[in-house]
Amino acid sequence: MRLIEAAYFVDAARSVLRTFNDESQLPPYAILSHTWGDEEVTLQDLDTHSSDAQRRSRVRNMSGYWKITKACRQALTDGIAFIWVDTCCIDKSSSAELSEAINSMFRWYQMAEVCYAYLDDVEVHLEAGVDGILLSDERFSVEELAKAKWFTRGWTLQELIAPNEVVFYGQGWKYIDTKTWLKEVLERITGISEDVLQGTELEDESISKRMSWMARRHTTRVEDLAYSLMGIFNVNMPLLYGEGHRAFVRLQEEIMKDSDDHSLFAWSSTAHDSENMLDHSSVFATHPDQFAQSGGIGTRRLDDDEAESYALTNKGVRIQLRISPYKVPTGRYSHRYIFLAVLDCRYDDPTLRDCRPAIIVEQPSATGSQLVRISNAGIVPVSYGLHKGDAVMHMSVISASDERTGPETVYLCKKVPGRAQFRHHTTNTKQGLALPY
Repeated sequence: MRLIEAAYFVDAARSVLRTFNDESQLPPYAILSHTWGDEEVTLQDLDTHSSDAQRRSRVRNMSGYWKITKACRQALTDGIAFIWVDTCCIDKSSSAELSEAINSMFRWYQMAEVCYAYLDDVEVHLEAGVDGILLSDERFSVEELAKAKWFTRGWTLQELIAPNEVVFYGQGWKYIDTKTWLKEVLERITGISEDVLQGTELEDESISKRMSWMARRHTTRVEDLAYSLMGIFNVNMPLLYGEGHRAFVRLQEEIMKDSDDHSLFAWSSTAHDSENMLDHSSVFATHPDQFAQSGGIGTRRLDDDEAESYALTNKGVRIQLRISPYKVPTGRYSHRYIFLAVLDCRYDDPTLRDCRPAIIVEQPSATGSQLVRISNAGIVPVSYGLHKGDAVMHMSVISASDERTGPETVYLCKKVPGRAQFRHHTTNTKQGLALPY
């Protein structure tokens, strides 16, 4: 890990970078979170900026240099001698070093004494208020803060969550406030609970909820939507730029190796087309936006029976689910094998406490146990008719048979079969899976 020696960067008298190969030997350091501009200082710029006057002048006139200088001065003011900045502390010309850095980044932000978040599009007012003191909401607009591009970037999600403390600065490096004091505002902006912002274990949050935090954020490279989530799910995987949305699928495959949380599958297609209801898809999502409506789905209750493990096989995800027949609301698809596959997770909404989220699936043929996801049908709450409680107030709740059928072992397809593999039935007799009609 490379760190900038803040004092030397400020006076530019000598080399400013120090390399530490053993993380246990790291000195206390600050860390910078920001959105990249057009003139960021790279490692190569710092390696060469002291070699001659012309190069020094060019580097020091870059807008990114000013930003680093401000962060260094702030670290020194806070009594911290070192700082890490992503633009210039990683050799991005080395794929091995870049991969190591991205796999370590959540931990690096977690280990920092403090994170300085620079929001260059948020205006801060410094005029004195009553008795010379201004409250946070008098110094800046919460509405303007919510519009900051910092909250729309993929990488800044982990940079908000991982550090013990984040100090926000606006235009001109003017102080806004800290994560601790802004936690209520930050929850409204990001959907991340105050508990998480204050450091509660991320493992206590469902997979779908953590995925929903990334919804509507974006990265320059599509693969980074997945890579920037690795720390939040405590997984590691190699970087393969060029794989596109496959990176997000790989992330889900890594997550399920160490989790039995069914909310991984509680996502919905972002394209709802009533004329094309049966939109078959993989069991895995292709983009975090598909979890945008899944923030209210939690993990299974701790007092529930122990969940069965699930795993990826060459037939798809082998999993035990309760399966119920689903009557499609139009006769157009009455000849299809369509079912509700009820996930073993819950809703946070107390009025849905006796419901479970279900995905809608189709059985390609009358034999076999493979099921194909119908992604644009969304997630539906299912009640089995026992202790419905307030669930009856929700028009969207589907009431399944009161008969409590046990879970069945099925395979949720990773790859959608070709149309020729779908064999549709013409009667409602019991066929294929052991499913009650």
